[in-house]
Amino acid sequence: MAEETPEEVPTCVWETKNEEGEWGEGTCDEGFPVGEGRMTFPNGDIFEGTYVKSMIPDPVAVAEAEAVAEEKAAADEAAAAAGDGDAEEGEAEPAEGEPAPPAEEETPEPEIPLIPISMRQGKGKYMFKPLDETEGNELSGGLYDGDFVDNKKHGTGTKTFPDGSKYVGSFVDDAIHGEGEYTYVSGDIYRGQFEKGKKQGNGSYFFAKSASTFMGKWTAGAFESGEWVYADGTSYSGTFQDGKPHGEGTYTYAHNGNTQSGEWQKDGAFVGGTIKAGV
Repeated sequence: MAEETPEEVPTCVWETKNEEGEWGEGTCDEGFPVGEGRMTFPNGDIFEGTYVKSMIPDPVAVAEAEAVAEEKAAADEAAAAAGDGDAEEGEAEPAEGEPAPPAEEETPEPEIPLIPISMRQGKGKYMFKPLDETEGNELSGGLYDGDFVDNKKHGTGTKTFPDGSKYVGSFVDDAIHGEGEYTYVSGDIYRGQFEKGKKQGNGSYFFAKSASTFMGKWTAGAFESGEWVYADGTSYSGTFQDGKPHGEGTYTYAHNGNTQSGEWQKDGAFVGGTIKAGV
């Protein structure tokens, strides 16, 4: 029976430009990519930017140390629950003046070795594998163009998504985080604060279809309280739930400045009080 030929494992391709501006074999330090260049990954993603050789804790050793620590913590917890810390029946306590028995020596934490690795650092461009491989659609899989720290999107950058939506602003540890602007494929635009990829804090959301805007406080991606400004300048101020006015609030009408306070009912109707004349 003929032996099966093992499948060849695809590898990354690291290239740098020569003096003529042509891509060629990349610069390495003991086999690790360094400097500016282009890295093509087996899945079709491409990174253009700078790699820096660094030393990091060995991930395998870190995982093993964490597993040992978890086992020890579980054993200690079980011993404490069983009362192993108390003196056993019939066991005499040390007499006054006698030295206490020696305490058990604590197991020293294992040393974590460092290993070399090349990491994306500084400005760079990461192009995800195209979803449409026809000519002119090279960026159909999405693109990040901005700052990198230790292989992660970190700092300021622009991320274009496969559906055409785009975010410009702050990133922390690969996540959209901080101040930024997100433009949706519908034409809607959110400008404000994000936390781990969700709208959080102060921000405004412009609805392209109605030309109206939410302005105020956001929590976990949802508009919570603030002002809803309509296309004609009329505004509603109050609290919101599931993207709709909820509870008590006040309308201010643009054409005359009059105001009306009231409360939203469960059936979605607004029951307003006396209309007050504008100043």
